[in-house]
Amino acid sequence: MFKNLFILTIIVAFAVTFAIGYWINTCETYLKNNYVTLELHIEKGESFSETYNKIFKHMDTPPFFKNYLKYVYHFAGKRKFGYYKTDNLPLNQLIENINNGKQYNIKVTFPEGYNIYDIAKQLDKAGIIKYSAFIDNVTNEDFVKNITGKQYPSLEGFLYPDTYYFPKSADPADVAKLMYQNFLQMLPENFESKVNKYGLDMYEGVILASIVQKETYSKSEYPIVASVFYNRLRKGMRLQSDPTIIYGVYPIFDGNLQDKHLENAGNPYNTYQHSGLPPTPICSPSKGALKGVANPADTDYLYFVAGENGSHLFSETYREHVNKVNRHQK
Repeated sequence: MFKNLFILTIIVAFAVTFAIGYWINTCETYLKNNYVTLELHIEKGESFSETYNKIFKHMDTPPFFKNYLKYVYHFAGKRKFGYYKTDNLPLNQLIENINNGKQYNIKVTFPEGYNIYDIAKQLDKAGIIKYSAFIDNVTNEDFVKNITGKQYPSLEGFLYPDTYYFPKSADPADVAKLMYQNFLQMLPENFESKVNKYGLDMYEGVILASIVQKETYSKSEYPIVASVFYNRLRKGMRLQSDPTIIYGVYPIFDGNLQDKHLENAGNPYNTYQHSGLPPTPICSPSKGALKGVANPADTDYLYFVAGENGSHLFSETYREHVNKVNRHQK
């Protein structure tokens, strides 16, 4: 009797082992041979069942497939929240991507001269971050101090213009930190000590670089334009820079700079009405603009006017400047 019971136990154990092996193989084959095209957003705090249903609700899965994912792939505990997008991808690769947090990243490019409002608008359009969420983050002085160590009013000027890859519904803080770290990497060597020689601190150097960036997109002109503003500051002349005024009425500026804007002393960014630099940077300067401010040209220029093909004509005297304005802006 005991011999028969032992044999029966062996047979049952073998059958169970075979059944489990067959089941695992069936599930694994299913994952390898089925391809999916989908967009999937796994939210923080989302249950395993909710994630499972988003992927497999309308699919004909093997028996107890949910348990297979939970206990063999550890999908319940390992899965990472975020945005995933696939195009004819095997299911096993999708599960691995989710377990490893390998999200689908959206490419976004911020041109030189973008300000925080331009950046926020583009992030929102790309579906990465809501406009208001990003602005709230980069203008939060506690957050700004936490990552810069300085009491700046915002991260304006410190979000480096470049091409980035962000997941959909990204954390605004993560995006801002990455752009700020890129700024630090692109900051010219000894930038602070170099601008100190011209009477500016680090922050003021970035402010001036942002103005230079908005005044010209010609890399060869960055040091020359910087020299103009240094010369004006040294002589106590107002900068009289149109882009600073425009920034002061952002983000509602309609593209038409009028006399009322030039005459508005209530705008702290109006460098026609106020002496010195504006309160903050007005955009994200490029490395070239930062270099231009750190290493300005040696000139006596005090004025410049737009010439042809985006270039500028520079003058040392007001009379010379007026003559060039009359010749080239008729």
